[in-house]
Amino acid sequence: MAKTFTNKDENLILEIRTEPLSAWLTIKKTGKLIDENEILALIDEAGIKNGFDEAVEYLRMQSMEKEYDVPFPVAMCNKQECNIMLHYKFNPDLPLTAETPIDVATLAKLIPFRTGDVVAEYSCNIFNQSGSIYDIFGELIDFGSVDIEQAKALAGDNITYDNQNRHFIALKDGFPYLDEQGRICLLNSITLSSKDIPAEAKIQCPIDLLLDGTIAFADIECEADLYVQGDLHSCTVVCKKDLEVKGEIISCIKKGIIIGGNLECQSISGSNVLCQNDIHFTDKIESSTVVCDGEIVGAEGSSEICGGLTQAGNSITVFQAGTYDRTKTEIEIALCPFYRNLLLLLTRELVHLKEEREINATAIAALENRIQNYETALDENLNRILKTEQPITKKIKVQDFCRPPIIFRILKHSYEVSKPQKGLTFEEKD
Repeated sequence: MAKTFTNKDENLILEIRTEPLSAWLTIKKTGKLIDENEILALIDEAGIKNGFDEAVEYLRMQSMEKEYDVPFPVAMCNKQECNIMLHYKFNPDLPLTAETPIDVATLAKLIPFRTGDVVAEYSCNIFNQSGSIYDIFGELIDFGSVDIEQAKALAGDNITYDNQNRHFIALKDGFPYLDEQGRICLLNSITLSSKDIPAEAKIQCPIDLLLDGTIAFADIECEADLYVQGDLHSCTVVCKKDLEVKGEIISCIKKGIIIGGNLECQSISGSNVLCQNDIHFTDKIESSTVVCDGEIVGAEGSSEICGGLTQAGNSITVFQAGTYDRTKTEIEIALCPFYRNLLLLLTRELVHLKEEREINATAIAALENRIQNYETALDENLNRILKTEQPITKKIKVQDFCRPPIIFRILKHSYEVSKPQKGLTFEEKD
């Protein structure tokens, strides 16, 4: 049933018809003058916002004259058929699956989608067709329906279907692809084989990355978790989450290894390692600078800290400490050592970049912004520590032999071991 709107004098009747959706005006012949503002007020009351040009075109095509007591259109919706199709926002022809091995060059070409991104959608090219796009009320016209069950069946791993908006949405960060059944899936981890990684390769990965084998002389940047199924040798690594190395970290000294989460490894030798959270190792930290804001825990019965500087924000536990050739070993608990050492490293890099200021202008600006962010984070962490009512007790524990010389520090207190000792524990005192 059509809905009608009438003015106060009842000489104007606006009828909303549904098939097709349109608005028709009837002007009663009463002898009274018609005020155009009354017509506009009636149109506004009905909520009509669109379709006026379509109504004028209809009158012209039908050679209709506006007459008293005869309805004529003032707004029309010229809806035309539009086939709803599935549109991908990624390359569906890309040979990518969870089982397909990829190389560094292929990885560099992949475009990541973030959690919540639309990777595909059902739609029709409404802007390429000649009919109306919006109805007379200004709403986008619905050109058809989608089989919900069929659409849901197309949502594969790490993808969900939003029926209201007809969108296929990423549930995790990753790379979308079509599986063998034609389902839309999302790869949320990448595996690279060491034999496919060329010398001095630059690897950038926005999702979990597994490196199969020993990796040498590579520059690696991972925005998620990084797993290495061998050794890291002479590499530069920036890992924003957790790093797990099944083997050893060896000679990673140039820019070192920076970790935003936790580190697990077998050994660290001749390397610079900065870790925001905790470090767990099984064998040895040797001739390295190893720093974290959390705790450093060595495996009982096998772990050693030999030479170099080892710093933590909370506690350090190791089986043995010190070298056999009397090289000095420093083991220390400090406030926010991760941020302090990271800022020192970045400041040195900034000084180097400024030697060629014009050439490195963009890199300098980006690095200065990073430094400012880390300075803010350092201040926030220091304030949090100072305001904590029950702070974690700072502690260093060597379970077995201590081979001199070793310097132990907890904040402003220090203790030097000048002769072999066994089983030492130091705790922060008020």
